[in-house]
Amino acid sequence: MATESAWQRKLTLMFRSEKRLNAGKILKNYHNKSFAEMKATLIDESMCDLGALTDERKSKDLESHLNNLKHQMVGHSELYFYHNTLVILLRRKYKRDKTFAEFERLWAAESEYLLEHLSIRWIVSACDTFIDHSTDITRATILMNVITLINTLRTYETKNFLQLPIDTDPRPVLNDKSDMLYKGDLPLYDGLTYFRIGTDDSLRNMRKRYRKFYQADELATTILLSVFEKLQNNDSAFSILRQLHTDEWSKWWLD
Repeated sequence: MATESAWQRKLTLMFRSEKRLNAGKILKNYHNKSFAEMKATLIDESMCDLGALTDERKSKDLESHLNNLKHQMVGHSELYFYHNTLVILLRRKYKRDKTFAEFERLWAAESEYLLEHLSIRWIVSACDTFIDHSTDITRATILMNVITLINTLRTYETKNFLQLPIDTDPRPVLNDKSDMLYKGDLPLYDGLTYFRIGTDDSLRNMRKRYRKFYQADELATTILLSVFEKLQNNDSAFSILRQLHTDEWSKWWLD
């Protein structure tokens, strides 16, 4: 395995620092607020820095990313935004133990509210967060069903959007619809998007999370991954997206 040079390590540290810069300051805004107060406070444009909005969906700069997100959530409660902020901080590995403890506290206290108000997109993100950080393997295993359900739905919705028969070779199909899916996130419903052809890492992350369950039951996990792999090599919507995929890093099948 190649060893990182000093400048590579410095660059990596700078990138990680940028992704988490001012996270403590952001969380400090909520230290003296109860969940009830956050639920009662609706986000409006005066709470956003309108001049700093960007077109980037996922800015490396944490404050820019959260500012964009807050603007998208105008009209929703501050608790909704607080929940999503915790998810993003955990994705960026900010004080994982402490941040996840707060995330669990929020769900224990406000699960009914969150399930009523969060979009499916953010419920899925919450499930990802539990799977990645919880020590409760039973909870993680159950929540993996949500991820599988949604990713399978998105895969088939994308295939239907393209209107490709199952037995069609998709590679020659360069129409307006496929171009739209290559260029960016196309809304589906309730915060979900169609599969972003070429770069979407949802299925890659799902397979990675499946592998986590080897520690709980090696045989069951082996069966699960074997069936998932077979779907990539038969005439399914998964195999259609595989043929259209271009990014080596985010591939979800075995060579």
